[in-house]
Amino acid sequence: MQGQYYFMKKTAFIFLVSAYLLTGCHPASTPNNSAGNAVVIDTTKMHAATQQPVDTSAKDGTVIRRYANGVIKERSYYVAGRRQGECQSFYPTGKMWSDDYFVAGLQDGSTISYYENGQKRYVGNYTKGKPSGIWTFYDNTGKAVRTTNYSKKQEPLAM
Repeated sequence: MQGQYYFMKKTAFIFLVSAYLLTGCHPASTPNNSAGNAVVIDTTKMHAATQQPVDTSAKDGTVIRRYANGVIKERSYYVAGRRQGECQSFYPTGKMWSDDYFVAGLQDGSTISYYENGQKRYVGNYTKGKPSGIWTFYDNTGKAVRTTNYSKKQEPLAM
């Protein structure tokens, strides 16, 4: 019985990770907030470095995924079924969502994410799939609202 539970748990995890990866380079973050209310930025999903499963539909080379309307959703380069180098994600409108860098399927290097209105959402770096260095988070008007130093593993700094 315990073996079946472990298998089901492992299968569910693989399914969830695969579904996440099929949606582009970045998960949806905080929606635009045009009312001027406080913006909550959920960074909990950025803290777990997980090896990207091999994408059997992309062995090597450039992969362009599109929305149903034909607009590019993701432009990535793959080596041995894993993202390698620059990966760009776009909103259904065609505006840039994020620009990230990968090494062997893990985010490694600079990352920048944008709100659909073109304003920066956050700017930071990854090292082997984990956030590192100083990250700056912005509200949807472009105002910096928080800075976090992931290298020192400290609490976010007030802006």
